[in-house]
Amino acid sequence: MRRQVVKFSTNDNFILEGDFTKIEDSVKGVILAHGMTVNRDDEGIFVRAESKLNELGFSTLKFDFRGHGKSQGDSLTDFTISGELRDLEAAVNFMKDKNILELNIAGASFGGSVSALYAGTHAKEVRALFLANPVLDYEKCFLNPTTPWAKEHFENVFERLSEQGFIRVGSRRFKIGKRLFEEMKIYSPCQELKKYKNPLLIVHGSNDSKVSYKDTLDCFNALSNSSKRFELIEGSEHGFHEEPYESKVVDMIVKFFSN
Repeated sequence: MRRQVVKFSTNDNFILEGDFTKIEDSVKGVILAHGMTVNRDDEGIFVRAESKLNELGFSTLKFDFRGHGKSQGDSLTDFTISGELRDLEAAVNFMKDKNILELNIAGASFGGSVSALYAGTHAKEVRALFLANPVLDYEKCFLNPTTPWAKEHFENVFERLSEQGFIRVGSRRFKIGKRLFEEMKIYSPCQELKKYKNPLLIVHGSNDSKVSYKDTLDCFNALSNSSKRFELIEGSEHGFHEEPYESKVVDMIVKFFSN
């Protein structure tokens, strides 16, 4: 087992950076996709699950999306849904090039929305899909926000974009441009997820003030997937950063992909 920092290219010429651990003689792998404004080391559930998955024979790739972390790109101009889909496709191709043929994906928050979109359009090549507090309804989370955090940051979003040209989000003052929000009118994670029929586990915190678990549950209930499962983590905020929630979700990730 060997962990290394790797760089790989997208089909529109962005260089992405990630942490790759190859398990020799294993064709099983998990790609870990983080949320918006953060990077690959900020999703505690994925950082902790990574080593446990490696011990069970899964190669892993935990990478930064464009405009995040140490990958190329400017968040203001390059952080888009279409761009992140290209990033995830590049991550899948990287794993395939390493002879990892049994691919699984775990996505958190906005990375969960991108993972859902990708799995819906590549339903046969994703063996299992794990989504942590995912954004499955762009309308209710961003365009006409319903949660306290989303209202604070995105209410009247297009008026605010016209006035200042960007939206700032989070403690890092992450800048987001208009194109991301324009694409939210085009893409529907929940609709795409309806095409995915392989094992699916969605986990959401009951006290999530950023992405409503009720919106996620509405989408879940609309799925006809017979292999779907929804777990509500009572008391947890967005991201499961506190205990005992983080440990509980880490165990869920490991058990889910190991089955």
